[in-house]
Amino acid sequence: MSFPAHQSLQELYVSCHGELETVLYSRVRCRETAADICQEAFVRLCRSEDLGNVGNLKAYLFRTAQNLVIDYYRSQTVRHATLVSWPDDTPPEVEDLRCAETVALGEEDLDRLIEGMSSLSPLCQRIFYLNRFEGLKQREIAETLNISVRTVEENIKRALLQCAKTLDGFE
Repeated sequence: MSFPAHQSLQELYVSCHGELETVLYSRVRCRETAADICQEAFVRLCRSEDLGNVGNLKAYLFRTAQNLVIDYYRSQTVRHATLVSWPDDTPPEVEDLRCAETVALGEEDLDRLIEGMSSLSPLCQRIFYLNRFEGLKQREIAETLNISVRTVEENIKRALLQCAKTLDGFE
């Protein structure tokens, strides 16, 4: 559902708040954090100087929220790195905080992701694997598979869109 630029932010909030919070929860797995990020995304949208140039407010809102999720994970990484200081080389024993529900949800997501990725061409699957799991850069993949960088970029985009569609229900 696309929102014209002239549509009020209040209407956007009423229409998209629940959906955005659900998407954010699937990324951060914490309802409070998802709610905070959702609120911050709307606040940033409200503070934007010129929304007249934005063609799709919903897409702009979701991109803003995605950027906030990235910022959240970056800050968590930095915070964790600064808090960890053990007196010796062995980390302390930590209780496994994963609950059965979280593990089951993760396994369901993984199964759906694998099923969704199976609809992609073998080349697309290979490119995605080399990029995301082997850590190869697009140019390295292009050289390895003797294809253009553009082809690599298009296939990575196709795979990422398929992942988003599979996990988030977007089309």
